[in-house]
Amino acid sequence: MVVNMSIGYLLLYLPLLVAVSCVIGATRHEVPRLIVEQTVRNALWITSFMLGIYVVLQVVSWLV
Repeated sequence: MVVNMSIGYLLLYLPLLVAVSCVIGATRHEVPRLIVEQTVRNALWITSFMLGIYVVLQVVSWLV
């Protein structure tokens, strides 16, 4: 069994990722350059975490 992810879910993920990352960056800094840097870092961290969860679910689905 393969865990499938529809492109529709990905299109819902991107605006949510941008919004969450921007809010986190804006609450920690006041300088626009630092907000953008924090936003990019948070977006990469959240995406890597979500990809890690996806990989774990994919491996578990192959074993079952």
